[in-house]
Amino acid sequence: MPSREFIFEFMRKSVHLVSIFIVLIYEFFGKDAVLWVLMLFLVAVLFLEYFRLEKGMKIPFFYRMYREREADSLGGHIYFSLGAIAVISLFNKEIAYAAVLMTTFGDMTAAMVGKFYGKRRIFREVFKNDKSLEGSVSEFIIDLLVGLVITGNPIVSFIMAFSATLTETAVNRIDDNLIIPIFSGFFGQMTLLLLMYL
Repeated sequence: MPSREFIFEFMRKSVHLVSIFIVLIYEFFGKDAVLWVLMLFLVAVLFLEYFRLEKGMKIPFFYRMYREREADSLGGHIYFSLGAIAVISLFNKEIAYAAVLMTTFGDMTAAMVGKFYGKRRIFREVFKNDKSLEGSVSEFIIDLLVGLVITGNPIVSFIMAFSATLTETAVNRIDDNLIIPIFSGFFGQMTLLLLMYL
């Protein structure tokens, strides 16, 4: 039977599965529609965050989803929305799709595998964190698969997966929901442009 900690972590990460809807809205209704949906979502959650952080209210259901370190700061969904808005606004469709989905599935895989099966903490000395080799390798594999399915380009997929994994592994204080899509999308787009002109 799964532990309470496993269920909590799974519930937290499964919230990010809304990224599938982001991709579907973009695909069927276009860039403007998905940007408006994301902006409306962002306004709504910032409104809730105001009451949570400024007024000390416990928003039903949502207050259980925050980690201790998020108790007095913005939740990851704010940063995820900002990252998605940035990549959809700036990068081509396939790069944006891959960046958003890598943030969801790669990060979820790294967290679940690392937290419950991670044994080798090889990044402690380099990045001053507690992330595991098992979590990082599993994230890279999932990110690479996402990239291959979405872009069909192995070089772009590898660069995006490597950027996403390195970012998630190396960064401790900046929210990874913001920097994973931005860094993976940026380096994926730059790689695609370079390949077009070579």
